[in-house]
Order: sequence, then C-alpha cells, then structure tokens
Amino acid sequence: MDAIRVGLISCWYKEKSCGIFAHNLASALQELGVNINVISANCLCFRDDPFRPDLFFSPCHKIKFADFYWKPSPRLISYIRSIGELTGDSLKGRTYLKKTPPFPILHYQQTQGSFGFLPLLSFLSYPTQAKRVVAVHEIDAVQRRLKVRSRDIPTVWLNKIYHKADAVIVQNRAFKEAIEGLGVDSKKVHIIPHGTHIPKLGTSNISYNWIQENQRPRIVFCGGHHLTSGKGFDVFLRALLILKAHDITPSVMIYGLNAGYGQEQGRKTICELKIDNPIEWFDYKSDDSLFQELQRALCMVIPYTKSEAGTAVTAAMANAVPVIATRNVGLPEYLGRAGLYIEEDDPYDLADKMRILIHDPKARETLGSQLHQRAYALYGWDTVAKKTLDLYKSLLGGEGQRIRVNPAIAKC
Repeated sequence: MDAIRVGLISCWYKEKSCGIFAHNLASALQELGVNINVISANCLCFRDDPFRPDLFFSPCHKIKFADFYWKPSPRLISYIRSIGELTGDSLKGRTYLKKTPPFPILHYQQTQGSFGFLPLLSFLSYPTQAKRVVAVHEIDAVQRRLKVRSRDIPTVWLNKIYHKADAVIVQNRAFKEAIEGLGVDSKKVHIIPHGTHIPKLGTSNISYNWIQENQRPRIVFCGGHHLTSGKGFDVFLRALLILKAHDITPSVMIYGLNAGYGQEQGRKTICELKIDNPIEWFDYKSDDSLFQELQRALCMVIPYTKSEAGTAVTAAMANAVPVIATRNVGLPEYLGRAGLYIEEDDPYDLADKMRILIHDPKARETLGSQLHQRAYALYGWDTVAKKTLDLYKSLLGGEGQRIRVNPAIAKC
C-alpha cells in the first residue's frame, strides 16, 4: 500500500490540550490515508503518572528522558538541576532524530517542556533526510530574551534556527506576524488554523432557552494553563461586578485548568474582588465532555491580550456558542463578523456586551448560528488535515508524494 508516512513528534498525554490536538490531527490525517507514527516522551505531565498506558494514544513510540525539571530545593541543588535541564533539553531534539525510524516527514509540535523551543534547537541543528515541519503553538520566553540574575540577554538570534525547517506552521496571521517579527523568514511560514470537531446541532442551541426557563445564565471562560497571564481574567471579574450592580449574577464555568497552573492565583483574585457568582472549575478530559458543557452555556468570553485562543473559540463556534472577544491574538480571523468584539482591558465594554446577550435571545441565536456555519466551513478537522496534507505533498514534491511503506516501519 502506498501512503505518505509521517512521524508526529508531540505530547501524547491523553488528558492535556496539546495531546488532544495531536490526536485529533493524526486521526483526521489517517482518514485521508496518511500513515501516522507518533513519537512522544516524558515531560512535565509525567511526574505523577510516568508512561501510564491508559494516558497515551496508540500507536506511540515512547522515549524516556531524565527529569531535571525544577523543584523547590536549596540554591546549589536548583542550580545543578537547571544546568542538567538545559543540557538535557539540548540533547532531546537529537534523540528524536536518532531513536525513531526514518520517515519522509517529521512533524514537530512545538509546545513546552520536552516539546519546547530548546529541544527544537537540536532537532533542527542535526542533519536528516526527512522534511522537517514545525507547528508553533507557543512562543517560548527564551526566544526573546534570557534572564541571568538581574540581566536580560537578547536571544532573538536563536530564532534563525527555524530557517533550517522545511516549513513552519502557525494558526493565524497575527501569530505569523509575531514570529516574523522574531526574524523568521516569511517564506517558511504557513497558516493552518486550529481545528475542531463539528457536532450535529438542532435548529437552536440549548443555551438559547436558558433565560426563558428562568435559569441562571451561564458564561464560559477558557483559562488554559496560565489563567492570570494575558487572558484578561481580572477584566472579566470586574465586568461581573459591574453586572452585579445591575442585579445580574450569571454563573461562571472556568475550564482548561488543572491545579498548579494558575488556578490558585485565580481563586485568590476572586476572593480579593469579593466575587460571589457561582463558579465551577472544569478540567475537561475529552472533547465530548467539553462540548456537553459548552452546549449549556449562554456565551464564551475571551478578553485576551495575548495567548493562543484557537482551541477555545473553535470549540465554542462548533457548538453555536456566541463569543465576546478582543481583536487580539488573531481572534477576528476565527470569528469574522459573527464575533461580538470589545476593547481590551475595558470591563465596562465587556459587561455591556454580556448584558446584551443575556437579554437578547435573538442576538444569541443569530451569532451562534453564524459561528457554527463558519466553523463547519473552515475549521473542521477534515479541513485542517487536508491543508496539512497539501503542505506535506508540496514538500515531498511529485515523486515523493507516493512513497512505498516498509511494513516493519508501518507497525512500529
């Protein structure tokens, strides 16, 4: 059987957003006939459950790295650990190349930890016959500067390493401009948006009936790993206080967080501002569980000033949930004219937009329907996979588009 063979280097932790992304992309590519082999490794998520089979998708080629990540300890031990971490990261990319079978395409998902920028440096530094594709999900702080004691050392020059990749994928034009601003050649950069499953919905989303049923409106906020950094969480909380002054107290679901990644600081801020809205913290384990919760929501609020938002907005769009958002981080590219936009750092503007959706069922239904149609047309995983496959084919060229699969490799 002829097929394109791809080694997908990615977090494959079943209960994390980056692992879920990789699984969805790989599954959609397999539907198009691509032979996917996953290459994964232990990372920050594996300290408590190292390589538990039930937390991985299959097939998965696993690599074990030494764990030097920082933990509270005396200064000397912390210093030794940091040296070990830097040294380990500098070798991880080479290990990905050496310990995996030869693939015509190696697709590196740049997130963090074992799949961050430092391992990418060595992954791109060593020669290989494979075409190397890098999908950048997060820009690491070290790509801009390195802080040593109280001194900031510019490190933008490190981004020249991307020029050794055959292609760099980002999810929107705003991200493309950001990475080009770090010195990456625009000819290398390709835009392929975040994808989503598209559930079948009825003529109207269940959330449209909440107000008529005299139930408390439910507003969703995507917290991700870093709730209090660049997501406008404090703006959202102040907007809730403004609504409360008008006797409007919606319930709130904050999702995407697990303990240790900003939830504690978020709870502290809620307490300091004396927010008494009913608040639920939801750490979803699958798309299905998230979609069930979204279909009970009146709207999603994304007052981001930075941070990737494609995961959140495409999920909301797929479930016909109206979205209130800033014009930052490529949000208008996803939402188009169906987004309800606000100025950044303006809780009064946000409160006004939430009040509009709470009191206007027709506006909710119109915006939700438009977003669902847009998600169906542009952001289904089948569409994203097709764009990714087209890029693979363009890199392999005419003769490389159809490659005979070695049965021994196909089973690994």
